[in-house]
Amino acid sequence: MTAGAGKRVVIVGGGQAAGAVQRKLRQLGFAGQVVLISDEAHAPYERPPLSKEYLCGSESTLRAIAPGRQANEQIRLDCSAVRIDAQARTVLCGDGTSVCFDALVLATGGQPRRLDVPGSNLGRVHTLRTASDSAALRLSLAACAKAGRPLLVVGGSWIGLEVAAAAREAGVAVVMAEAGERLCARTLPEAGARWLQALHESRGVAIRLRTSLTGLEGIGDVAAAHLSDGSRLAVGAVVAGIGIAPETALARQCGVLVRSGVVVDAHGRTNRPGIYAAGDVTEQITRCHDGPVRVETWDNANRQGEAVATDIVARLFGDGGEASLSADAPAPWFWSDQYGVNLQVVGAPNQGDAHLACIDQPDKQLSLHLRGGRVVGAVAINSARELRRLRKRLDAGAPPTLAELVEEGFDIPQPATA
Repeated sequence: MTAGAGKRVVIVGGGQAAGAVQRKLRQLGFAGQVVLISDEAHAPYERPPLSKEYLCGSESTLRAIAPGRQANEQIRLDCSAVRIDAQARTVLCGDGTSVCFDALVLATGGQPRRLDVPGSNLGRVHTLRTASDSAALRLSLAACAKAGRPLLVVGGSWIGLEVAAAAREAGVAVVMAEAGERLCARTLPEAGARWLQALHESRGVAIRLRTSLTGLEGIGDVAAAHLSDGSRLAVGAVVAGIGIAPETALARQCGVLVRSGVVVDAHGRTNRPGIYAAGDVTEQITRCHDGPVRVETWDNANRQGEAVATDIVARLFGDGGEASLSADAPAPWFWSDQYGVNLQVVGAPNQGDAHLACIDQPDKQLSLHLRGGRVVGAVAINSARELRRLRKRLDAGAPPTLAELVEEGFDIPQPATA
């Protein structure tokens, strides 16, 4: 019998994870019905270009994750899922229709946190999550350039830094206000954050640490910003890069376990049989963190989406096994390209208690980060080849010791305690 014939998988969401589930079901030859419900106007597309090529205008076409449409697929765009009946196994949509499911995938992602200050509802105040967000921000960058006014980036996050780099390369002045002590504090150790700050400052970005936004002013469109250091800054546009809030309402409503996100195992299974979750909305156990975390990366969305599709085909429509939340996921990994520099992070370098600089050159670096004598993360700058090998090792099992890496042929210098 063809896998899944007569069955229906419903995917709620239109982001990277949703597209990865759809694509993997195709690859596995799933013969049942696939219904994807998304409140966006486009079928799932790649998100990284939104802060790079698409934002700059060098690409005008969205990169579809699962191009075309198969005969067994129904893509419902501009449609919201508003309620799930886990017992009846139905999804109620905002247009009043309902869809039955045999397996349900919650790939609802998250919404960007919006600025909560006076004037935050003015025009040219942006977040960046969707293609329409990116297109609107592109127009604002052009307006900044024309008026000779800077872009204010609120939050020294990866998305904020990528937007800052794109703006500078478009000739727009940039001021970045970060409330914390350093950039990318959730993911980067201090040394990496300092290197990244120096890179941006060398390209003309004015970075103000320990500085928050207190208010915006303007008539129609934003014209000025007030900062916690008492300054008033004339601006042409503002973009917030202050994280996302996971979309967990549907999961909570249907009895799925939620903590910081929807709790899943390494296969994307929730505590409710037949209901899965993948992507930014999930909380999981990884091999490098010392507790459950949400991993907001392109790679994690792809991996979880593929794991979910594989489990649906091989398990749910096979022996119908019970959910188990004990398995752990591979080491998280993400990358960022800024000013032609490639930065990569694997694992959980911020959770290390010691570090070791394997490469320390002005334009090329690689540092290992250890916890309890085991490598739990690494940060690489223009060292993609070296990190690729280490990433494969971290994916292979438990975090290794330095001695184990040496035995496996890694070039490891003598360690230095952080």
